[in-house]
Amino acid sequence: VSGINAFEALAGANPQSNGQKKDGSRTQHRYVCVVLASQVLTLLDAFIFPDNLDSTKAASQLHGLALVRTTEPRLGQSQGPLLASLVRLSLVLLAYLEPCSVRFLQACSRLRCFLHWALEIIRESVALGGYSVAFHELTAPWDRLVLSIVLLCHRALQRCSVVLVEMESSSWDKYFSDVESRQKNHRRLFRSLLELREIILAAYRGRNEVLRAALSLQAHEALTRGLEEITNPKRTSESPKSLSSKEASLRAFLENDWVANFPDVVTVGTKKPFQMPEQVANGQVYQNRASSTRGREAIAEIASETSAILRDYIVLLDTPFKAFCENQRKWAETDAVRDLEYDGDIAVKRLSSKYRTDALDANKTAATRFALASRRFVWIGRLATEPWNQGRYWRVPSYTDLLFRKILFSVNYDFDNHFDASYELTLGKEREKMQQDERESKAKEQELKEALLRAGEAIVPYKESITEDIEEDEEGEGFVGWNEEANNDSSDDVGHHSDEVDEPNNNDAGSFASKSHDDLSEMDWDQLDIDEHEADPFAWTKKFMWSEGECFVHRFESVIIVSLQTTTEGTLLLTSHN
Repeated sequence: VSGINAFEALAGANPQSNGQKKDGSRTQHRYVCVVLASQVLTLLDAFIFPDNLDSTKAASQLHGLALVRTTEPRLGQSQGPLLASLVRLSLVLLAYLEPCSVRFLQACSRLRCFLHWALEIIRESVALGGYSVAFHELTAPWDRLVLSIVLLCHRALQRCSVVLVEMESSSWDKYFSDVESRQKNHRRLFRSLLELREIILAAYRGRNEVLRAALSLQAHEALTRGLEEITNPKRTSESPKSLSSKEASLRAFLENDWVANFPDVVTVGTKKPFQMPEQVANGQVYQNRASSTRGREAIAEIASETSAILRDYIVLLDTPFKAFCENQRKWAETDAVRDLEYDGDIAVKRLSSKYRTDALDANKTAATRFALASRRFVWIGRLATEPWNQGRYWRVPSYTDLLFRKILFSVNYDFDNHFDASYELTLGKEREKMQQDERESKAKEQELKEALLRAGEAIVPYKESITEDIEEDEEGEGFVGWNEEANNDSSDDVGHHSDEVDEPNNNDAGSFASKSHDDLSEMDWDQLDIDEHEADPFAWTKKFMWSEGECFVHRFESVIIVSLQTTTEGTLLLTSHN
């Protein structure tokens, strides 16, 4: 992240596109966190940095020590939690800001001041408890913060070393607009390196027990050698004479083994894995000596503490919102809300009906205006063109004058001269119409014929029976078997007489069936079910089974049915056409 303006709005964190939203969400959140941390820490500049940098005045000697007193009325009595929060915010800026920026230099200066405050609180705790062991229960939170500061400063020193090499090995116009801007960034980078070195030196001098216990043997030995070179500088002939002593000391510090080495990060843990720098003590063996695992435990405690802070932060954010939602739910269940909802529904319905009515009226008004405007436009066009129109046609007016006369002709605007009329076309249409009518009549005739055939198959000949119906014996009710013989005798007699009487009927029925089924294909539809010996051709009407309420009334001979479908008026012209 480049140098960020402390008063930059959160809108600067532009949302990513749809394709990069998932991958860039973490980067976007990180950008917002850096902006907020920079804005919060800028508020403390008036307390941290003195107004006058003159070393002869007493006010300038209180640089970074004004908030150590517990009686500071401007920040309250809880100095410990406030200072821990400020250290964490400074570590966020130290990890993501650009090393050459002004904000990075200010973050380093603030972190140096916060470290002095933390060491002062640790000294007070040690004086009260009488213990100076690293990661004691009285000083364990502050010891973990000191370890975090040292590890983040190591990473920042490596970034500054890479930026310094790139800046000195490239031309000035590659990254800067002019030479003066390059020189400003160069000087600002060395000032940041100086602040980082002083932070590490203060942590080493004030809480070396923590570094000895948390760092591996090789890392602690390399750090000790690098800091001894600072306290006991050695002039070498290899350093150029043009460099100042301070710059040469910073370059030498960047080249020591502790800054140049240990860049890797390892993942530790199976259930809840976390990342840990390689220089943290995790049982490494160096020169036949094994380091402890206290550094790994400290990193695990820092990870769990960070997770707890995130959970508490989420709870603190959600609690007011949940309370607000609960209040809204309770308020929504009251009668006042129901009355408001009812009044709102009534108002919405009234306004919607009014809107529909107004829209309908507006459409009608617009249509009426458009019709009147179109009619007026046509009338104006006629007035403009009629005086020069010689081929006008006239017709008898539809209305009479005051004397009930029609003596004034009116212009026939709908006159049709039939220039496009064609006798051949009209004759073809008439022919097609006649053919269509003929096909329809044949289809109807075929349908009627099939209906008459189906009706003929359903006719059953009927003749009166000579035998009378045998009445049932009313006294036959009783047990099964009574009068059984009488019934059998009567049934035999009836069967005998029926055989004698129905014999000619069976012949007639057989002849009718043979006539209706065998000769069905040879008969015409108008001769169906007519006896040849009968003179009346409509005798079948007496045998036909008519519908309910239907019967034969009368017949008419020599009748012609005329179907009139269309009426055409005009003049008939006869020609010699075939």
